[in-house]
Amino acid sequence: MFGKMQQKGLGNNPISIKVRGKRFEVGGKIKWNQRLESKARNLNPQSAIPIPQSKKVLLIFPRKEGVKYSNDTIYPFPMLGLTLLASLFPKDYEVKIVNEAIEAIDFNADVDLVGITSLTCLISRAYEVADRFRERGVKVVLGGIHASILPVEAKEHADSILIGEAEGILHKLLDDFEAGRLQAFYRNQEWPDLKGHPQPRRDLLGKQYSPLFKTIETTRGCPNRCEFCAVPIVNGKRYRVRPLEEVEQELSSIIQKKGEYLFLVDDNVTARRDYALGLFDLFKRYEIKWMGFSTIQIGKDQELLKKAQGSGCISLFIGFESLLQENLDNVSKRFVHTRELSDLIQTIQGHRIGIHGSFIFGFDGDEPTVFKKTIEFVQRNHLELPTFSILTPFPGTPLQQRLEEERRIFDQDWSHYDMSHVVFHPKKMTAKELQDGYLWAQKYACAPRSIFKRLLWGPRHHFFYFLMANFTMRGAQMEVIRRIKKEETLRKFNLS
Repeated sequence: MFGKMQQKGLGNNPISIKVRGKRFEVGGKIKWNQRLESKARNLNPQSAIPIPQSKKVLLIFPRKEGVKYSNDTIYPFPMLGLTLLASLFPKDYEVKIVNEAIEAIDFNADVDLVGITSLTCLISRAYEVADRFRERGVKVVLGGIHASILPVEAKEHADSILIGEAEGILHKLLDDFEAGRLQAFYRNQEWPDLKGHPQPRRDLLGKQYSPLFKTIETTRGCPNRCEFCAVPIVNGKRYRVRPLEEVEQELSSIIQKKGEYLFLVDDNVTARRDYALGLFDLFKRYEIKWMGFSTIQIGKDQELLKKAQGSGCISLFIGFESLLQENLDNVSKRFVHTRELSDLIQTIQGHRIGIHGSFIFGFDGDEPTVFKKTIEFVQRNHLELPTFSILTPFPGTPLQQRLEEERRIFDQDWSHYDMSHVVFHPKKMTAKELQDGYLWAQKYACAPRSIFKRLLWGPRHHFFYFLMANFTMRGAQMEVIRRIKKEETLRKFNLS
């Protein structure tokens, strides 16, 4: 690690220091510190040995200026990924975090190492940022989901690629960086255990981040095999959990009063029932209000639902994906039966838990009528917060492999892989019908009249929370609609 001279001392050989004409021998193993350095410089500046400086590291989440995405809100969530990464650096590192969505990158910053993480739709900006720092001779490491899946592509813009999770391998990367032998790729041979991890460096986040929400991670991995999802590729199919006593230690450090909002970033909080029950008991003791991800299957487990309600759960993000059983079966989501959906929704809402429902358009069974049918389902079942996206063949997923084999992907511009652009040929409609239908559904669902109708005619649990959530997302959703319409206009103009 950086600063090994500080950790291990200067060795066992005597050090000779000449002071005012007299020579003194200092023997044995000593540790170099600021006080010793100061004394040495005052006595004889010529004989002072310089103390090694701490390394400065900049961790960046890039964004293109002025570009919003459909799940953006006006309240930036505290960034858990980079704060977790920052916690893995030795204490003698000076680490700074920059989220380009809310603050500018200082490309002239005095840094020794830059780490960049990025989604597929933002990877071109990540490459631009990386290239600018490398022009100055600054070493750059790229990581995150896209770089992990396409490391050879990413290596063209970085000195090194960290593939997958950083725990268990970052120390090796830093040792090599210190020694000037940074390797091209670093990857764990197995999925890291979640036990004993340090707490995220939330102290590195500025005041721009939302004070309304705290975030926490308790599990990683997903045992499901959805064809379109990259989570099993990046975080594994084995469901890993943190010890509950360590979760409690973190909760005690971030929850200051009862009623605070906590966002659980786990991909599926209910994947292991026994762990979820213990976690809900823990949440209940802290009297928080929390949101997380689950599957619709939780509606079949009365005990789990009751525990979730009692623990302060106010909202669950549930991926419905499609209302056609054919579609769900084809993408390996056979554990969901569409005929049960309405009853399960009513059961979940009956436990005072609202639903953030996600739907995907563009499956092979989808026809042009799918958009209206989905909107009618959302409004009829009073889903508190619906979101829509276009089926996207992300790199490395089984969906991408299948569509490539069928030669249906026509757009390789990664900036369009934002789940709002059509990049492949659908089976039962044209690409334009899919794009237009998505925009219509998005606009309909985020219209104020639709929002109030769902919330006022529905269960009205946590009404003001969901009212705020709908309208904070509405701004970003409308911006996406305007941006895509503008792109279409420019494309028509260029063709004319």
